[in-house]
Amino acid sequence: QAYNCLIHFYKRPILLMVEASCGNYSPLTPVLHVVVVGFHHKKGCQVEYAHPPLIPGGESTSSELPSQWRNLPSLALPDGSHNWDSDTVYFHLPALHNPRKTVFGISCYRQIDAEKIKNKTSDITRGTVQKSVCVLSRLPLYGQIQVKMSLITQAYFEEGDFSNVELINETYSNLNSCLSDDMLHTQQLYVGLSAKDFILHFKQRALVLFKLVLLERKVLFFKSPVRELSGHILTLLSLFPGLLEAGLDEAACIVPVDTPNSSPKHSLVSTAVPAEEVDSGSVRSVSPTSSVHSYIPTSDSISNLSSKVKDRLSGAMGYIAGSKPGPSQSPSVADLSQVTEAGEEVTVTEEPELPSFTKVSGLTLADLGLPLRVYTAGNLCHPYLSLPYLDILTQPSIHGYVIGATNALFKAKKDLSDVVVDIDEDTMLFRDPELRRALALTTEDLRFIDNVIRVVGSDEHRGEFMEGVGWEGGDEWVRAQFRFYLVCLLRTSLLPQETNEMHLYNSHYTAQLRETRFHNSWRNDPPLGLVGLIPGHPCSGAVGVSDVKLRLSHTMTNTDGGKKVTAAMQSTGRVVAGGIGAAKGALSSWFGGFKAGEKSSKESSPVEEKAGEITEEITAVTAPGGEQIGHGQQ
Repeated sequence: QAYNCLIHFYKRPILLMVEASCGNYSPLTPVLHVVVVGFHHKKGCQVEYAHPPLIPGGESTSSELPSQWRNLPSLALPDGSHNWDSDTVYFHLPALHNPRKTVFGISCYRQIDAEKIKNKTSDITRGTVQKSVCVLSRLPLYGQIQVKMSLITQAYFEEGDFSNVELINETYSNLNSCLSDDMLHTQQLYVGLSAKDFILHFKQRALVLFKLVLLERKVLFFKSPVRELSGHILTLLSLFPGLLEAGLDEAACIVPVDTPNSSPKHSLVSTAVPAEEVDSGSVRSVSPTSSVHSYIPTSDSISNLSSKVKDRLSGAMGYIAGSKPGPSQSPSVADLSQVTEAGEEVTVTEEPELPSFTKVSGLTLADLGLPLRVYTAGNLCHPYLSLPYLDILTQPSIHGYVIGATNALFKAKKDLSDVVVDIDEDTMLFRDPELRRALALTTEDLRFIDNVIRVVGSDEHRGEFMEGVGWEGGDEWVRAQFRFYLVCLLRTSLLPQETNEMHLYNSHYTAQLRETRFHNSWRNDPPLGLVGLIPGHPCSGAVGVSDVKLRLSHTMTNTDGGKKVTAAMQSTGRVVAGGIGAAKGALSSWFGGFKAGEKSSKESSPVEEKAGEITEEITAVTAPGGEQIGHGQQ
């Protein structure tokens, strides 16, 4: 075994060989420490045992901590832990030998009655005992380690003698023998991080959160207990290709104030590859004229759209109410452009070429320049933070972060975050109206996420083991869809901001994306594999009846006015007038976005008039103060 370890050591880069001698960080051991953290009635949270010692050359029973890890006890024993019998915490710490590397913490918390302890010590003065067994690893194998540590922690507590640390020492040896770097490139990386469950929980907001991460803003996730909180954050990060395994090196690094910017801002317009130098079979751009017609409706199409909505109004309301759509009501990515019924006369127009899922799937992460270096230069990521970090986050060297917290003081401090995602309350609070505007989903975005939700939530896929067989709808499939979306977004963002393709992703969003630090650095030297792809949206196409349904559904479930309508319909069967007005305003705003040119404020466009007709008919069906029309009343 020692010989194999030596051979493995010499296969590693010289840099890792140098790191092997740096304190308690070794590239030969996936697990750096196994730590027991307890709650003392006078001293609060403190380290009770660590193997190996946290201070090189120190004692395992010492509570002394390296200055960079002074908040380790409060992370391992989370705020409000006394309200739960068990919990799991995922957290990040900077490596002691190099702050630009991250140490990944997995803590299993338990609370038991003091009467069950066989060997009581003098510091046990309360009716319950709270402790955590924590693993500090250099590999982000969160779920893989949590599964093992959950059983070990249970055995440690059932033994009833916390002075017996033999199990802790054995845990350190066993974990190092069964964990390896190779696991980062398998599905074991995603144990406990279900992309399907994430989609079913957040639905359309899953895409909003995905796009939000790229803007490098200050985002706070709030929920109790911690396991679901940090699990949601890590699952969100897992949707970005390569980010978990290779993109979090500086996620816990606080950059000094005087650190210079990595690169100046440049535009790629002047460095675009000339058309004659690129193979026309591999690179084709979407012309502005054809692209406009792919998503801007004409007066004729709006007239047809209005008549179709009138004929299928009950079907649209059924869609909003949550009934399962038929195959023709909810188009997939492949047939989103087929919005007319058989038998109708259709004017055939040449559609612009869409990005190819097959071609993108055939490229490696290196070909696409992934993972993105989002978490660097003062942009942090912490699946969980405790109260002592409240002041640290206000340092001027930190310009953005994605963090999770359970203490209400994080929400109360308004200047701490740009967005508050309260998972328990199912709300997203935006401090900046421009950010809210930038994150409004476009029609193409709604098509994309609706297809993902529909496939993942279908009865034939839910709950089945899908690895190797029946892949569609599984975790791998979900991550592949977001990988495709991200690549298309990045490719399109290389175009000039004023091009029509930017509207496919919301031009306000792309404008903010191009101002981020990672994008400024990334687009200075874009990967050739990505430049050779076709710009555009995976779900481009003409607007149809299905898009009206999607917009109505999104408005009803993700806006304050829409939620009032839905709640009133479910509880009393009556509709709130203010909610209908909000839904009408949302529709009018949506259709107004399709105007080809600027119009006078006194002049109403045809699309706005048609939007008014549509919402008036909805109002007529569900009139304020009147009973909602049910199936039996039609």
